[in-house]
Amino acid sequence: MRKKRQFLGIIIILILGIGGILGFNYWKSTLKSAAQAENQIPLTADLAGAVEVQRGNLKKTVSASGFLQPVNYANLNLRSSGTGGGIIEEILVDEGEVVEEGQKLVSLEDKEERLNYLQAKNAYELSKIDGSPSLLQEEKKLALDLAQEKLEAKTILAPFSGKIINIYVEEGDYVEPTDSIIYLIDETAYEVEVSISEVNCLLVEVGQPAEVELDVAEGEIFSGKVTEVADYTVAESNVVTVPVTIQMDEVAKFFRPGFSASVDIIVNSAENVLRVPVTALATQGDSTIVLKVEGDKVVPTPVKAGISDGYYQEVIEGLQEGDKIIVNNYQMNLGNSGSNQRNSNWGMGGRPTPGPMPMMR
Repeated sequence: MRKKRQFLGIIIILILGIGGILGFNYWKSTLKSAAQAENQIPLTADLAGAVEVQRGNLKKTVSASGFLQPVNYANLNLRSSGTGGGIIEEILVDEGEVVEEGQKLVSLEDKEERLNYLQAKNAYELSKIDGSPSLLQEEKKLALDLAQEKLEAKTILAPFSGKIINIYVEEGDYVEPTDSIIYLIDETAYEVEVSISEVNCLLVEVGQPAEVELDVAEGEIFSGKVTEVADYTVAESNVVTVPVTIQMDEVAKFFRPGFSASVDIIVNSAENVLRVPVTALATQGDSTIVLKVEGDKVVPTPVKAGISDGYYQEVIEGLQEGDKIIVNNYQMNLGNSGSNQRNSNWGMGGRPTPGPMPMMR
C-alpha cells in the first residue's frame, strides 16, 4: 500500500511538472506574439523630428595622417661612390638652385686619383704600342677603368633634375663617406606616407582616390591616389600598422617637405542614392528599422541598408524619395505608455541609448 501511494505521488509530480512547462511555453509564446504584433501597430510620435528621405552622395573613408614629401629626393654623399672620404675643393651650386640630371655639384681634391688615372692610361697605351699579349692589354684596360671611376667619384653629380634644398658642407671641409653633402629634391611630384591600422588596411587598395588636407592650408582639399600598400607591418607600442603611400595629383608652389597632412582614403562610394541620417536607424532582431511617418502616426519599417560615411546611411530597399521618417529613433514611442515604453530607448545596434540623440543636419 505504501509503495502504491509513492507511485501515485511520482505520477502527480510528473503531471504537474509537464503542465508547468507547457504553461510557461504558452505564456512565453503569447508574449512574443504580442510583442511582434505591437511592432506593427502605428505609433504616435513627435512629428517635429520628421525629415524627408532624399538622394545624395556617400563616401566611406579610411582616415590617417602623415607628412608631405617629394617622391624623388636624395641626401647625396660619397658612400655609393666607393671613395674613402676627402676634402671639399669646390662647391659649384647654391641653395635654392635648380639643376639638371648629371650636372656637377661638388668637387673634392683629386690629385692622387688623377695621378693614378694618368699612370694607368699611359700603361695601357704603351701595352698597345709594344704589342703586348691581348690578356695583358685587357689587364691594363681594367686598371685604367678602375682609375677613371675613382677619379670621377671625386665629383658629385646630380642623379636627377631637381632643386638644391640644403648644402651641409663648406669648401675646405673634410667629409667621411657617410657624411651628407647636399639635399636634392624633385619638386614636380609629392606624396604622403601614412600608417593604416591592420584592420583598415584590408579596405585599402592601390588606385583608390584620396583627399589630402595640409595643416598649412586648412580648408583646402588636394586630390591624390594610393600608389603603394606595403607588404609588411610596423609594430610600435603594441599597435600594428601598415604603411600606405598616397601620391598627390597636383603640386602647389607652397609645398614643402615635412608639411603635416591629413588623409581620407575613399574605399567605397555611392552617388545619387537614397540616404538617411544614421540616427534614424535601429536594429530589431535581424532587421534594420526606421520609423516611417504615415499621417499622424509612425510605423516601424524594415529597410535594407548600404554603405555609410558615419553620418548618413544608404537605403537600398524599404523607402522612397520623399518618404518622411523620424530622424531620431529614440522618439519611437514618444507619447505612448505601458508596454510600448520599452522601445523608447532604441539605439544603433539595438542597444539602449542614455538619452535623445542630436539631429543630423
